[in-house]
Amino acid sequence: MNDVKKVARINRLMDLYGSLLTKSQFDIMSDYYSCDLSLSEVSEIRKISRTAVSDALKKATDKLENYEKKLGLCRVFDSFDDEQSRAVIDKIEERVKDGI
Repeated sequence: MNDVKKVARINRLMDLYGSLLTKSQFDIMSDYYSCDLSLSEVSEIRKISRTAVSDALKKATDKLENYEKKLGLCRVFDSFDDEQSRAVIDKIEERVKDGI
């Protein structure tokens, strides 16, 4: 998988499952993938080593991939056309507002 596809996939998984990560994992993933910061920049901001950033990225990515493997939300949304996707998203948002 090339870098652009990998970043797009990670960002999509973050949209779907990011709230299931720890705050620290989410923040590091966001800094690196969404803000396009380097390992060094993330380590300076977070006051941790580059190795710790790299480890956090690996663990968080593995978690996200595991959630997708088990829940398959990307596959579900990929199987819908835009109108169907919007309807499913609207239902999910309605149920979340109602407290499921």
